[in-house]
This record gives sequence, structure tokens and C-alpha cells, in this order.
Amino acid sequence: MFKEKTLSRSVRVMFAGALGVGLLGQALAQESDKPIARVEVTGSSIKRADVEGSLPVQMVSAADIKRSGATNTAELLTTLSSNSMVGAVNGAEGAGQSTYGLSSASLRGLGASKTLVLVNGRRLGNYATDGTSVDVNSIPLASIDHVEVLKDGASGVYGSDAIGGVINFITRQNFSGVELNGYTSASRYGGGQTHKASVLAGFGDFDADRYNFTLSADVSKEDAIFGRQRGYAKNGWNNNGFRDASATPSGNFTTFEPTTTRNAMGVVPNSMDSVGSTIGHPQAPNGCAASGSAYDAVFGTCRYDSSPAVNLVPAAKRANVGGSFRFKLNDNAEFFTEGFVSRQETTQTAQPSPYSNYFLSTDPAFVSKNIYPSIIVSPSSPYYPAAFIAAKAPDQAGKPVSVSYRAFDGGNREARDTAIQSHLVLGFRGTVKGYDYDVAYTHNSSDVTERAISGYQNQTALVSLLSNNNAFNPLAQYQSPALAAQIRGTNYVGPVMNAVLRNDALNARISGDLFQLPAGMVKFAVGAAMVDENLSVNPSAAYQSGDVSGYGGAQLPLSASRNSSAVFAETIVPIAKHLEADLAVRHDRYPNASATNPKISLRYQPVQQLLLRGSYGKGFREPSLPELNNQQTLGTSANITDPVTGQTGQFNMLYGGNQKLQPEKSEQASLGFVVDPVKGLSIAVDWWKINVNNLVTTLSPTFVLGQAKSGNPAYTGLVTRDAQGNITSIVGTNLNAGGVKTQGVDVDLRWALLKSPTYGNFNLRMNGTYTSKYDLTLPDGTRQKSVAATIDRDGNVLNAVSNGGVILRWRDQLTLDWKYKKFGLALTNNFQSGYWDAYRADTPDEGPFIAQHVGALSTWDLQGTYGGIKNLTLTAGVKNLFNRKPPEVITAGTYFQTGYDPSYFDPHGQTAYVSASYQF
Repeated sequence: MFKEKTLSRSVRVMFAGALGVGLLGQALAQESDKPIARVEVTGSSIKRADVEGSLPVQMVSAADIKRSGATNTAELLTTLSSNSMVGAVNGAEGAGQSTYGLSSASLRGLGASKTLVLVNGRRLGNYATDGTSVDVNSIPLASIDHVEVLKDGASGVYGSDAIGGVINFITRQNFSGVELNGYTSASRYGGGQTHKASVLAGFGDFDADRYNFTLSADVSKEDAIFGRQRGYAKNGWNNNGFRDASATPSGNFTTFEPTTTRNAMGVVPNSMDSVGSTIGHPQAPNGCAASGSAYDAVFGTCRYDSSPAVNLVPAAKRANVGGSFRFKLNDNAEFFTEGFVSRQETTQTAQPSPYSNYFLSTDPAFVSKNIYPSIIVSPSSPYYPAAFIAAKAPDQAGKPVSVSYRAFDGGNREARDTAIQSHLVLGFRGTVKGYDYDVAYTHNSSDVTERAISGYQNQTALVSLLSNNNAFNPLAQYQSPALAAQIRGTNYVGPVMNAVLRNDALNARISGDLFQLPAGMVKFAVGAAMVDENLSVNPSAAYQSGDVSGYGGAQLPLSASRNSSAVFAETIVPIAKHLEADLAVRHDRYPNASATNPKISLRYQPVQQLLLRGSYGKGFREPSLPELNNQQTLGTSANITDPVTGQTGQFNMLYGGNQKLQPEKSEQASLGFVVDPVKGLSIAVDWWKINVNNLVTTLSPTFVLGQAKSGNPAYTGLVTRDAQGNITSIVGTNLNAGGVKTQGVDVDLRWALLKSPTYGNFNLRMNGTYTSKYDLTLPDGTRQKSVAATIDRDGNVLNAVSNGGVILRWRDQLTLDWKYKKFGLALTNNFQSGYWDAYRADTPDEGPFIAQHVGALSTWDLQGTYGGIKNLTLTAGVKNLFNRKPPEVITAGTYFQTGYDPSYFDPHGQTAYVSASYQF
């Protein structure tokens, strides 16, 4: 039998975060003189006793999870310095955007599509509306024992598509008894209150009784936070010119330029040749409030400030049920099943719907109903601003004009997303003639439905109601009671969209010893997988019509499927004493592409206090079904500024899939060491480098507009304008960019500072990531250096961060904890370095475009525990202990939140919480 060496035990116990071995909780506590069982390490399919592998794996233990104070899995993952919000989504970031309640992870900032999420080493299904990301909040937090993060990508075992790395959630195994947990929190400034309860129950001892049945369930409820509840987020702009995120107001007039020539059928077409040129807002500067707006000094007109009404955090309800059953068939074989079902309900609330010629021109229902897509004010209206039009646009005097409108009487927009995720595994594992085997069937399903609750109007009905209606006052926030009731009567309430993504997989693998070499035993593993995927997107009839405000152009149904397969082989070869190599190769086959990718890693331990390791590998990711097949439809961009006309607002943008996408390919390497310089201290440092080619992405609309303005032929065809030069559409569909090159260093430290029966035990732990390079190459060869920056020298938003987040230069989490008898205390610092933000809002159109610096951010969390009551553990804590406010940022119109960056600052702010855990 193998015995654990001194370094093995010290590194494993003191520095599990550095070596991150795939251990069960009981294996962590074994003494050096006891034999240890072989276990499977995340990143390898070969079971072994000497578990310190050649790949860097960080482990977040059960104690770490409790110390984090996290109430959901997405919140837990924010404690990982290697995880980035670039390429990922959190609940707050998704406010006002079509994320449908998704929360995802992005290792190295390479995107959720390149971050593989597992539960007990098995793949989860991707979120139906996204198709590239796992909703991490679907994983029951109550059942998680620990988390293993493989920070070296392109796994030959789990998939070559794990380019950024692997996050493996290990659930509680062989649990016996009952554990009850309760949690509640309150923010200092209101909103965001969270309540949670969970139960974990286990029956039977697998070793003694030959079976174990473990069940977990948790429910939680989180209240919304609105911009009006946070001083730093309640204004869309400040009139000093620093930032501006104003939106479409009521009462902004444009010229009315209908098509008047009859077609061959003798009918005057209702489509516009032009969206009209701006006349202006007659209430500026002093009367803006009458129409529900405020004066925007930067642009010199009335603008609507949506910030008070925007969700900083949406309201959410979650319920998860998970379980596992293990039955020992004989001493060498067992049957097992595990899985979970989760239900998440996310309610997004946003400002009232806006109406302008830009938005209405994307609605095909106007064509089918022969209605002109614009709200028209006729000269006969008592609210026709005759003097203003005569002064601002003399050629339009006495003629009908178009007007923008904000539907306050229709109410705030509210939509509810319901996501049901399921994961089921059935299988057998055991040993046959000294070889370990594992055969399993896995079923994953994601079912997502969005329903409009209020504030979404049928656009043709609203335009028909208000156009040439002399009772309509476009310069008033609220209309007469009679007209207001009619406006509310145009609201659409009902289903918007349902998407279902299912995959079924059959996996098999076998591993064991091959033959003996002078330096040790050669071990091997071989395996295969077959996967069937099915995607179904079913828009409601209203969504298919394109006639519901806020949902862009018509969305058509979609059905797509494919089969794929993979085979892999792995071997561990002892080259010499203390030196071994892990060699793996994987072949993936899809209907239109296939690839074979190698992986090699080396492990060298010359002395007990030092471990050296390195790896090299290649990766491959076939685009997902939605990336390839999603319908292309017109939607709207975030708030951006047109560099040609100077207009600021949301513009029509074409979104959707691209069946011509090529697979992404990667090449990566890592080199690192783990050292125990003194007793109780372990330090791991790992350098990593990842190059991705054929990167699947979308282009930032501001970058496209800037390049098109400069005459770059690669982009001029992506922008369509009318005769007056106004934007009518921007192409933002999926495409293959040139690629991305990123590299950096991970640092993990664990230090047992003091172990004293008098003063207690003091421990220090830190995980940090330094990113030295993140260079994105675009289709035309343009290279964008994207570390700690959001814009290029011409003021264009960098594509790497165009969908949110920042590639931070340095990020770390440092925790000092103390334990004495029944008492515990933990103090945690969360730190990130500064970066360069967008340019000021009052920057002239010709520049210079000077990025604004955002300082570093440091927050502290404090938690105390008491376990002096039998079977009961009490916990109390404060997040953001010193009530740190976020730095004011401009951003680039990526978010609907303003004044701060929701990708890294939690708007809950200073939050107190208490929890209790009772075991019996």
C-alpha cells in the first residue's frame, strides 16, 4: 500500500489550493503513517495515491465556502482570482439585457464557452438561451463539498474545448445524518435582502451498509435593488461632462418624411426611406421635467434618465433539489446515480418603453398592417409646437412631424424568466482484474421561458392610437386618464419565448497499471464518449411578429440538432526517480469538423520541499448550436454615440448566428513550482499562456462605427445609413475574429502562522492572478491590447470588453482566520488593481480621446462563528465592512446601470448577515 509522504501531507492539507487534488474530505485528514486509497485528480482519469499532479488545480474547501458568505454558486465563484466577468454574465450585469437569468463563469476572461463546468467530473448542460454557458446557479450550493479548479486548459480527459480551464464541483458523498441551514441578510441602504434555507440528509454508510442515499434541497429569495436606492447609481449623467448615459425622452421632434410614390399595386408603401432628421426638444433647457425628462447639458437637450428605474440586482427566487444513491453490488462493483433539478425565477424591471423612428423601423408588423412606423403629430394638434418648429426647421413649418415618446402610462417594463435545469447520471463503476472502470449515461436539460408581465406594448397598436391623435400631448409625462387607460390597453402580457436545450451522453473509461519501469509503474486510461444535442427555440406569436416593444425585430422558431463523439487516451510514465510525464491525446468529431489534440505535462520533485511542473497542449472548440443556427434578427444596441452624426442613443443592430463559423483552436502552456520554504508555509506560482485562433465573437458597435467612419473596407459594409447619414442598422452577428493571446501568473499561498493551545490557530491564505497580456486580433488584423483598458487610442471600445467586464492586471483575495475552541473569526480582503476607462462624454467628436483612470478597489469582509451549542453552529458577518463605495466610472454603454461597474462591484454594499447550521 502507498503511504503519504511528509510533503504530500503538508502540501495537501496546508496548500490544497495550490495542488488542488481531487480528494474527498476524509482523504485530506489522513495521517502519514496510514495507507491511503487511490483517488482521481481533476485533470486526469488515472487514479493514484501520489496525488500531487503536474497541472495546477486550486481547491476551494467546504470551510472556504462557508467563510465566503456566498448564498449562491455564482457569488462563490467571484472569490476565484482566475475567474473574470469578461466573457461571462452575472445577475446584476444582465439588467436590461436579454440574459434570461443566466449567471456564468469565464476562466482567464476567455469566455464561458471556453470554461468547462462539471459536477463530480461530469459535464453539465448549457443554458438554453445562450447555448455556450452553464448556469452555475443551477448547481445546489447546499450539496457542494468542495470545488476544484483546473487552471490549465484543453483537457484531454474532459474535453479539448476546456480552453480556459475546468471548474469541478464535488458534492457531498456518503453523508449520514441531517443538516439544516438558514441564512438571512440585510443591506445598509435597503434592497437586496436575501433569505435562504437548506437541508442535507443522508442515510446509510456505503462501506458498512453497502449503500448510501443523500438528498439536498435549498430555497432562496433575493429582493431587487434599484438605481434610485444607491447614490452612486441613481443618475445617468452628471452635467460636468464626465459621463452621460441618457436615453430617449418624450417630446423630441424629427422631420416626417414618408414615402409618397405609389407602388405597382397602387398602394403607398409604409416603410420609411428615412428615419427623419432631428429638430430638437422644445422644452429644453428649463421645462424638461414636464415630459418626465431632465436637461442634459452635455448634449444640450432634454433626455430621459433611466437610471433610477433600472435593476442593479434583479429579484430572484431559486429552488434546488439534488441527490445521489450508491449501492455496492459486490466488493468490486457499484451502481450509482446522482443529479439535481433546479428552478430559478428572475424578475427584471426596467424603465418604460421608448418609441422613436429608429426602434419602430425594425418592426415588420407595420408593413403587414400598412401603418407608417412613426408617431405623427399633425399641425391641427393643440400640442403642435408651431413656433419651435418654425424657428428650428423652417421648411417643416405647418407640416406633420414625428415625435419620440416614453410610455410612462404603460408602466415600467417587467419580464419574468423561469429556468428549469436538470442533470441526471446513471452508471456503474468498479474494478475488474485490477483495472478501474466507469460507465455512465448523462442527461442534461435546460428549459428557459420568458414572460412579459407589464410595460411592453404592441407597437402598431400604440402608434395607431397616438399618431394624429389630438388628445395626445407628447410634451407631458402622463396623459389624460382616458388616454392613459387606452395606452395601458396596448400592453402585451404573455409568453415571449421558450428555449429548450437537451443533451444525452454515454461515457466509458478504463484505467490501471500497464507495466513496470525502473522508475516506477506506467499507468494508463482510455475512454470514449458519444453525445446527442437538441435545441428548440419557440418564440410566441407576439415575438414572431416583431411587434412587442423592447424585443427588436421578429424572432422565428428554430430547431437544430447534432451528434458528436470523442475518444481519448492518457498515460503516466515515470521517466526517472522523482520525474514523470503525463501524456494525453483526444480526438473529437462533429458533423462538420474533427480534430486530434495532444496534451503533455511534466512533474519533477527533486526534494520533498519542492515540486516543479509544466505542460503544453492544444485545444479545439466547435461552435455551439445557437452560435451557428440562431436566427438573425434586428435588435437594439446599448447607448452609444454615432461618431458621424454625434447622436447618442440606441441604434438598430443585427444579432444572430452564423453557419459559416469555423472551430476555435488553441495552443497553451504552463510552467510552475510549489515550495515549502519553512514548516507550515506553502507557495505555488504558475505561469500560463494561451493562444486562441478563429475566436468566435461579436464586434463592438462603437468599434465598427469608428472603423467604418475612417473608411476601413472591412467594416464599411457593416453599417447602413439613410440619405441624411443616420444609422439604420449595424451588423453584430457572430464571426471568427483573428484570435486572442493571453498570459499571466497565478500565485497561491497557505501559511499556518500559529498553532497554539493558548491563543488558538492562525492561518493565512491568498490566491491571486496577474495578467500580463490579453491581445485580441480582429478580422482585419487590428490588434487590441486589452489588459486594464476599455478603449483604444481612437476612443473605440475594445472588443474584448465590449460585452462587459475588465481584464484586470492584478486581482487577489487574502484571508486571515483564527480558531480557538468553539470560536472562529475570519477577515478577508478583496483587491483589484486600477484600469483605464472610456473617454469623457464631453470629448469633441474629433478627439483627442483620453482614457480616464479608475483607481484600485479594496473591500474587507468579516465573519465570526460560534459552535459552543451542541450540534449548532452560529455565524454572523459583514460584507464590505468599511462601506466602500465604488469608483465612478464612465463605461462604454455596455450596461444599463450607470455610475459604477456591475461586473466587479456588488451594489449590495455593506451587508450584514447571520446564519445557523444544525446537525443531528
